[in-house]
Amino acid sequence: MRNYNEGSAANPTPTAPITVPSGLDNVIVATTQISDVDGEAGRLTYRGMPITDVAERFPTWTALVPWLVTGRAGAPPEGWAGRAASGIPELSDPMARLAMLVLAAGDSAVLDTPLDGAAFVQTLPVQYAALLRPQAVTAPHDAAHGFLAAMTGHPPTPDEVAALNAYWVLAAEHSLNASTFAVRVAASTGARLPEALAAGIATLSGPLHGGAPTGVLSQLAALEGETDLEAALQNLLERGERLMGFGHRVYRTEDPRARRLRAVLHTLAGPGSAGHAARVEEAALAVLTRWKPTRPLAVNVEFYAALVLSALGLSAPDCPVTFACARLAGWTAHYWEQRDTGRLIRPLARYAANP
Repeated sequence: MRNYNEGSAANPTPTAPITVPSGLDNVIVATTQISDVDGEAGRLTYRGMPITDVAERFPTWTALVPWLVTGRAGAPPEGWAGRAASGIPELSDPMARLAMLVLAAGDSAVLDTPLDGAAFVQTLPVQYAALLRPQAVTAPHDAAHGFLAAMTGHPPTPDEVAALNAYWVLAAEHSLNASTFAVRVAASTGARLPEALAAGIATLSGPLHGGAPTGVLSQLAALEGETDLEAALQNLLERGERLMGFGHRVYRTEDPRARRLRAVLHTLAGPGSAGHAARVEEAALAVLTRWKPTRPLAVNVEFYAALVLSALGLSAPDCPVTFACARLAGWTAHYWEQRDTGRLIRPLARYAANP
């Protein structure tokens, strides 16, 4: 039995508080074997494997999940001991609906091991799809196929299925971001996997975390018809607005996932498919070079993720829930890693009275 108390003989509660930067910038709060982000070099690895190699080794998200969660190559998913969710309210917010699905599907599930968790989350995208159009899910063992069929209302082509799988593999994990930290905090309390995943979904629903592809599509639409894109983008910056799809909290070079998704877009829709978006990218990079000459600001994964998801026929409101389905894999891996520490995450806050 693991001990989830605040202190223990091996890890006593610290007596001297430590002040850390707002936002936990550059503060290491966990040790992980799941992924690593090298922002200076523009490198991402899953379990020590470069993301480009991961994408080659695992052509589908379904195949990736057991390995990412357990660390064992080719680990077969155990039979999922649960039931399909039903009776989920038709909420207007897709993320809220996904959270309710996870809680309902996991209510009676046996989730005692990492393989149990892997088998459970593999079912969730298709279960979500089945809530929308149950008749469209003709390939229940291919999460990307079932999801796309239900979300778009038509059978997806092999290229479309491959494109969504590529996006999901690239988006499955990204070290200790806000939603993953929320999952680890929940896991540290001894919460069950479904409740911890719901915490991650809730955190990802915030526009500063999971809403970037939606913002990219909105900004691209707003820039349609502009004859001087650089001037338009400069005006956005001067008004204090962000250029959606550029810059990253960690990366100081081009996001390696963006490079891969650019190739996916070209395969899916043709080399010239970016069109207006490619012109915006070129103009934005020129403007950002002048705006912040001492800080490299490159295109990030959200820019090309938005274009790929749009090419797949997914609407802007569908982008966050599509992202969340991918990230279920990484959250589940972090859940079990945190549970194994047996340590409750319990920081302090500094009280500041009103002046």
